Amino acid sequence: MDFRLLGETAVLAADGTSLDLGPRTQRMVLGALMLRADRTIDIEQLIDVIWPETANSRVAVRGLHVYVSKLRRILEPGTERRGDYKILARRPRGYRLTVRQESLDIGRVRILAQEGRRLFAAGHSAQASAELRKALAEWRGEPLADFPDGPWIRDEVHYLAELHRGLIEDAAEADLAQGFGPVLVPELGRLLAAFPYRERLRLLTAHALYQAGRQADALSLIAEGRRQMAEVFGLDPDPRIRLMEDRILRHDSSLTPRQVVRLHGNSCARARRQATTGLTTKMSATSPQTGTLPTPKGLLSYVTTCSIP
Repeated sequence: MDFRLLGETAVLAADGTSLDLGPRTQRMVLGALMLRADRTIDIEQLIDVIWPETANSRVAVRGLHVYVSKLRRILEPGTERRGDYKILARRPRGYRLTVRQESLDIGRVRILAQEGRRLFAAGHSAQASAELRKALAEWRGEPLADFPDGPWIRDEVHYLAELHRGLIEDAAEADLAQGFGPVLVPELGRLLAAFPYRERLRLLTAHALYQAGRQADALSLIAEGRRQMAEVFGLDPDPRIRLMEDRILRHDSSLTPRQVVRLHGNSCARARRQATTGLTTKMSATSPQTGTLPTPKGLLSYVTTCSIP
């Protein structure tokens, strides 16, 4: 089975069909257990996550047990006769969902992200980019949107949003190492407009502008970031920003691979228009609370369709 949390909580059977997980509250119970897969969650914590306004009453405890019982019958049909539950098991203080990391979308993201970063560190930028895009493609929507607001869920939403943004930046860095800066400029610019204080994103956007032959724009972007950080936070920019500025001024040859993608030809123009249209839709659907791009599938993926001249 395939357990999915990065979007609407869902479970796919081996043949790819989606299992009927029941009502919203029942899906939330499973989603909370997915967040802590292979770890026991106390009954008290589950109740606090699902019913934050409810004290640990007998009614809430009984309701939780009912939902778990129904989920067991969905995930392991026929097992209730033996009581030998392997996926959703009872523990002394709570419940535990036992699944392989490869069978859980957030688990796959962690595996792919680790491999992508390893490949990039080893100098394999194209392979790193491919792995990081696979990780990004696991997002199907805004995670945990159905859950009631509470400290635990807020922390998890923040974690997933930061993970998502970091992966976008990692993928862009791998693409820049291949000379895709001219193609990345529009999309990175839109992302920076949404997250103006992400200094790594500003650095990447400046790098892309430089690869596109727009040195003055790259330096202006860095200067704008410096002003923002001083005026809003009273801080100096990240040292990496200052280093990028110095490298641009020196025309550091390492900023530009020997071959850089140039935007010409019908195929590249068409791919760029399609990608821009898709990303514009995604940006307009950005969550005002988390800033997460709900459906990043395809983000930056069009760059591989443009051949290096």
